[in-house]
Amino acid sequence: MRADASNAPNGEGLLAWIGHLTGRRSAGKDHALRGDGNHGANPSEHKFDVWLKLDPILARRVIPGLVLLFLVALGVTRLSMSFGDRVTMLKEARRDTAAIAMLLNTNLSLDEAKGVKFDAETFLATLVTANVLPAEAVVLVTNRDGTILASLPAKDSRVGSSIFDHVSDPRELMASDAGGHVLQIGLDGDEAIATAAKLPGDGGQINFFWPHSTLLAAWRQDCAMKVSLFALTAAILLLVLIAYFRQSRRAEGFSGLCAETQHRIDIALSRGKCGLWDWDVARGQMYWSRSMYEILGMEPRDGVMPFSEVAPLMHREDGGLFTIARNVAEGKADHLDQVFRMRRADGSYVWIRGCAKVVPSAEGELHLIGIAVDVSEQLELARQTNEANHRLKNTIEQISETFLLCDSEDRVVISNSIYRKTFGLSEDDIAPGTPLDKVMRKARRPIRSITLDGEDLAPGESAVEAQMPDGRWLLISSRRAADGGTVWVGTDITQIKHHKTLTQDSRQKLLATIAKLEVATADAERKADQLSELNLRYVAEKDRAERASRAKTAFLANMSHELRTPLNAILGFSDIIRQRTFGSISDKYGEYVDDIFMSGNHLLRMIDDILQMATIESGRLELCCEAIDFGDIVRRSEALIEPLARKKNVDLFIEAPKQLSLLSDRRASSQVVLNLLSNAVKFTPEGGEVRLRLRQIGDTACLTIADNGPGIPREALASLGLPFVEVESELLRSKSRGTGLGIAIARALVRLHGGQMRITSRVGHGTVVSLRLPLNQTRRDRRAHRESHDRERAPALREMPNKLDRAA
Repeated sequence: MRADASNAPNGEGLLAWIGHLTGRRSAGKDHALRGDGNHGANPSEHKFDVWLKLDPILARRVIPGLVLLFLVALGVTRLSMSFGDRVTMLKEARRDTAAIAMLLNTNLSLDEAKGVKFDAETFLATLVTANVLPAEAVVLVTNRDGTILASLPAKDSRVGSSIFDHVSDPRELMASDAGGHVLQIGLDGDEAIATAAKLPGDGGQINFFWPHSTLLAAWRQDCAMKVSLFALTAAILLLVLIAYFRQSRRAEGFSGLCAETQHRIDIALSRGKCGLWDWDVARGQMYWSRSMYEILGMEPRDGVMPFSEVAPLMHREDGGLFTIARNVAEGKADHLDQVFRMRRADGSYVWIRGCAKVVPSAEGELHLIGIAVDVSEQLELARQTNEANHRLKNTIEQISETFLLCDSEDRVVISNSIYRKTFGLSEDDIAPGTPLDKVMRKARRPIRSITLDGEDLAPGESAVEAQMPDGRWLLISSRRAADGGTVWVGTDITQIKHHKTLTQDSRQKLLATIAKLEVATADAERKADQLSELNLRYVAEKDRAERASRAKTAFLANMSHELRTPLNAILGFSDIIRQRTFGSISDKYGEYVDDIFMSGNHLLRMIDDILQMATIESGRLELCCEAIDFGDIVRRSEALIEPLARKKNVDLFIEAPKQLSLLSDRRASSQVVLNLLSNAVKFTPEGGEVRLRLRQIGDTACLTIADNGPGIPREALASLGLPFVEVESELLRSKSRGTGLGIAIARALVRLHGGQMRITSRVGHGTVVSLRLPLNQTRRDRRAHRESHDRERAPALREMPNKLDRAA
């Protein structure tokens, strides 16, 4: 409202504008509409305003400095005067002490000349009677040894003690001559002015002391009084200064209250995109507030705008000001509430909602007074909402699922054509507002339905699998909305059902294949037993067993390849469903597909292990040895196993050199480390730890993996590492089962490299796996190790069919 107040006469500000709006202005104040409200300003008032602007600077900087300077000057003056008084008092005391010393020496000399024998008590009484000593003085009479014989004041507790116990430097005092030498000396912990006079005869002396504590008592009282007066003066000045500042601050607050109020009103109108206007219909003049100019992007100006400038700003399609003026003049309208467009300064149009009321002035002239609000954003928001609703309807119509939305009273709100087509409904049958019960009576009913229950269903959500008469399967999900309405979505799951059937068929085929494999394995065992019984020589029996084993291994490899063909189809179709390639599926069936995909991958990995073991056992595995960094392989394996360890809350500690080069097959070495490290993490309980240490000992690389898992029984260690053997233990039965090929493959690969692997374990304490690999080996060495490996595995080959059956 700052622009409004500037048009008020003689600085009346906001009150003049309010009077103008309510029609209570006098005829003499009409010049406010013409923008001449500042003509009555007083120059002296302007000078006073300048002084008010400069006064805070003077108050905040100059006055505190002057007060502080005055207090410092007063304090320094008082301090210097007090110390001057102290110095003067000490000088006078030293002068009086010197006179007393001369008096004592004179009296002693006279008594000695008269032959009067010296008596300490009589001499001190004479001094008191003569009143020649200060009241604060202390006199001590001592003999040659420093023993105090008499004192003044009388009956002093020092009598009988040694002067050495009371004076800080008695030797200097005793060495003073009879000339009245004045000393600064300590007496019982207090500074004192002292002098001494020699006694005639035995070498004793009279010691005179004037303590500072009594000498300066009056000076201290005077200082205390001066300090109190200074503190009182400073406090009074500070109180006056604080009162001045508070009064100045209050004056500043009152002087800025009007301007702040006007500024707030201006901000409120500007933030609210609202403008005030007053239309003098009779004169054809219009007054706008500053915010009204801002809405139209125009420069604010004082005074009124003629009708000829405002009328062209109106959009011709929204009517004109002439019609409004005529209706007001003829009495057909007493208020205005209309939305129209006005042209901005940049040529664009803005939507304005004008609300005004006809108010007659004191002279009987009609004024249309009201506000104008920028409603462009509201209209644009309404347009965007309509477009969003239209796009939502199109989107619902384009989705491949059936869709139905009902309100809280179970009346149809919207549906798509797929829903109508699936359930055999026309648009009239499911028109918006139709009760849901009426729609269900006319809809095509499914021939079979299965209600789904699961933890993945949210509260208020239900799901049903329904088979339609045409054979299609739908997953119909319903969810209660926040406003009480209900949404039904039906997804076609016919393909999923079909794939599920195929998966079950593939499983039956796989089981049949395994049964055939069991029969073939049993037949091979019977033949092997017959050959063993008929062959009397061990070498021939071994050769026949190896040939039979190779034949079984080849058969196993071929069968594994045959198993991969349907398994690849299972994995492929399940992955297509997981990726939602042919449409979305429910969360429940998504879990089913994920289980199929993960189980298929597990089976594929098991077949790969079987193939690799078959390749190793058949002697067809060729190592591609090269110079590798074994430490880098360990660190890469750690990075792969770290997520599994973190998931199980197992601490993984790796100790490996930055580089340890050896001649080895990179892929085989990585597989060995990964198999052993994953087994350690797998069988380590939550909160346990696994430690891996790699080091070089001589010309071999030594790798040790230790865990604090449940451990392995002693009787199971002998068979651990043979193909298709897993340790049966009460402590491990809760873990996931496998084929038992991991350690067997690792042991075979280590031996093919010319190394050794050893497993030690204690039940309840953990397991340690150690392996040694030569850093350098030739092709001949690897061939020799392969032949040794073949000889060592010969006894196990005869047991391999039974173990394969158990693994299957």
